[in-house]
Amino acid sequence: MNEINPPFDENELTNEDQAILNAFDAIDSWPAYNGAASTSADENSNQDQTQADDELDEDAEMLMVFLEEAGEDINKMQVALRQMAQASALSPVRFTVFQRAGHKLRGTAGAVGYIMISIIAEHIETIAEQVLQQIIEPTIGQQALTQAVAALEHCHSYLLEEGQEPDDPNLLTALESTYHQLGINMAADITSDTANQSRFTIPLEDPTVDQSEAINASTDTDTSHHESSAANRSAPLLMRIETHRFESLRNHSEQLIELHATLESAQREVKTALQAQQAAQSRLHQLEQSLSTALLTRQTRQLGQDHTSSSLIARILNNAQQDTSHFHKHRKRPQLHLQPDENGWDELDLEQYSEQDLLLHSLREAISQMAICAARVNAAYTALQLVQQEYMARVSVVRSDTQMLRLAPLSTLIPTLQKVISSSALAQQYKLEFSATGDALEIDQEILAALATPLQQMLSMCISDTSVIQAEQEEVYHIWFRAHSYGNDVTIEIGFSMPVLGGTLEILQKPLQALNGNITFQRNSLGGVSFHLSIPRSQGTVLCLLIRNEEQQFIVPITQLQRVSSLSQEHLDYIYRLKDLLGFPNLSTTETTNQAIQPVLILQSGTHKTTGILVDEILSERELMLKNLPAYLQRPGIIEGGIDGHGNVLLMLDLYELIRNYKQQTVIPNPSTDEDIARQQRLNNYAPKILVADDSAYLRQAVLQTLQRDRYEVIEARDGMEAIEQLLENTPDIFLLDIEMPNLNGYDVLNMIREYPELAHVKTVMLTSRTSDKHRQRARELGAQAYLVKPCAQDTLLTTIQDLLKAEVRK
Repeated sequence: MNEINPPFDENELTNEDQAILNAFDAIDSWPAYNGAASTSADENSNQDQTQADDELDEDAEMLMVFLEEAGEDINKMQVALRQMAQASALSPVRFTVFQRAGHKLRGTAGAVGYIMISIIAEHIETIAEQVLQQIIEPTIGQQALTQAVAALEHCHSYLLEEGQEPDDPNLLTALESTYHQLGINMAADITSDTANQSRFTIPLEDPTVDQSEAINASTDTDTSHHESSAANRSAPLLMRIETHRFESLRNHSEQLIELHATLESAQREVKTALQAQQAAQSRLHQLEQSLSTALLTRQTRQLGQDHTSSSLIARILNNAQQDTSHFHKHRKRPQLHLQPDENGWDELDLEQYSEQDLLLHSLREAISQMAICAARVNAAYTALQLVQQEYMARVSVVRSDTQMLRLAPLSTLIPTLQKVISSSALAQQYKLEFSATGDALEIDQEILAALATPLQQMLSMCISDTSVIQAEQEEVYHIWFRAHSYGNDVTIEIGFSMPVLGGTLEILQKPLQALNGNITFQRNSLGGVSFHLSIPRSQGTVLCLLIRNEEQQFIVPITQLQRVSSLSQEHLDYIYRLKDLLGFPNLSTTETTNQAIQPVLILQSGTHKTTGILVDEILSERELMLKNLPAYLQRPGIIEGGIDGHGNVLLMLDLYELIRNYKQQTVIPNPSTDEDIARQQRLNNYAPKILVADDSAYLRQAVLQTLQRDRYEVIEARDGMEAIEQLLENTPDIFLLDIEMPNLNGYDVLNMIREYPELAHVKTVMLTSRTSDKHRQRARELGAQAYLVKPCAQDTLLTTIQDLLKAEVRK
């Protein structure tokens, strides 16, 4: 036996193996996780003993996960410190790895009950945040972090060897003394929880500028940074204009001026023709009155004065007679006395004209003149239309030339982006390649200027923390910039072949919304993440779909629609009526008479599920200039409007927001019918599905064990990207979401959930170590239903989940 299995020699173990054995030896003395109950008085019960053994095994497994994860975080910080020592200049960007690693370790150490490690990790997080907020200089932060990471490594090694934290209060006292000597105020930041979005305003690193001078010259707070940005946006935009484009604009403008004289001449011709037509119409009207008078006079003579039906007609006839006698009195007729010939023929007595005959002849002449004038008006108006069409065509050319003046190629952004990449910590630690395609596309210079700073900040943030790269080092990492044009829209893809730091949506969302653009993301073929920015090529009209619902007309952005179809041709997963989304009362007593041809709008979706919205009628496509409505006129899903060519105000609908608001407002009463009761019973037998999204393996495992004991079905996500994928593929009932995560952080995920109507029923619970009210408020604004702070008691977590599930049953 001894020859086959030689004696075990502990001296042959590596340091790591020895530390693991020491940890197992100390398991019995470790406290149970989250206050697990100690062995009960009836230890003689086999069932209780088995349960206790299982809990110990789980606790041991959890602690080993924590020790391994904490060691990885400490190693990342040590690597970052070594890179800082080798760098020629320190940039605040380099401190992002400490902020994130410190935050993560603070939460996990606090959950497992290691207070000293949690405090030191919080120190590291606070120092990094102060550097990122430009409160302290990077060199000061580097010195403080060096001492803090060394103390943290000492605690971790002691824990591995002894099975517990070092009981040495002088360790924290020495650190606090170091901070005081360096002029760092830790207490204020810790109590006020300054863990805010300071990383979203990371100053860009320029290797040609001394970073300490740049920091001293920059502002000290996020507020001043935003004020500075606003001032830059309000400053006059210096535009670069191509000479040939300016010449083209000038030539077309001169042609437009020349055509203006022709247009004025055509307008005068129409005016003259209309005046002649008006004169002919007035003469015709007078002749009509005279003829009517003559006819009435003749009729009166025949019937006699006694038959006059009214005094009014008598006066008219009397006046007509006076006018006729006056006419004959003043008319001079030649008196010709010609003798008739032998046969009794009078050569001048060819035809005898009565007064009526003369009036009829004049009436015919007036009608003929009226026809001539009408033809002249038509001809003049046709000529005016032709000139106006040519004039509008020239105006369109001038407008196009003006827009072309404002265009600049996307390639103007590339050098700045390359500088950000080359000076990043990622480029100094790994081999990194950057490529750009489609950058010859041109967009409005004002749009380009509005995107330049957010794009730099986004790129700087994404690659500021190399600790998010969990896998082994690749030979080469890639970042690419690709641009494509679709009509008046330009799509820019910024892709990464590796995981990146979350928070991108928070940087780009507002600037893109101000430009009527949007941002989406997806996992690319290299296993990383790609962000797709859709922006208008120029500032101007927006292509919309004009629809009708009952008596109201609305416009919908084409970018929100996948296609337009009819209800009979679609198999929809989710269907809504626009009148319900808008809150219109149901006044009709019958359903649509011809449901088979009712139009339906199919929304854009990143999943295989389709969502449709029924409308009464689709009228046309329109290009409109949109403006934000005043705050007091805005409603959920209606914040913009436009005016059509007829002066009608058309409201722009955000269909995604309308669906979210509708689902939040729609509540079904408590079960009362047999069908409702049966539905509730089915829900009672259904194992609710819960998605846990956290980049800490220890916290995911701890929450998973807690939930599985209560018979919940649990799925996991390691980062924001994976969380979105799980939400769409395995839609849960409850979503537990951390804030600090790679690729997409918690706020990014909440923003993306708002873009998927099929996820509106998912109840989101923030589970984070962020404690400030501003984070709670921000999460609520983005749709989170609950906010829990780590470490969270099991009872609190389970009660929160149960309350949300009960509320869902009532819907």
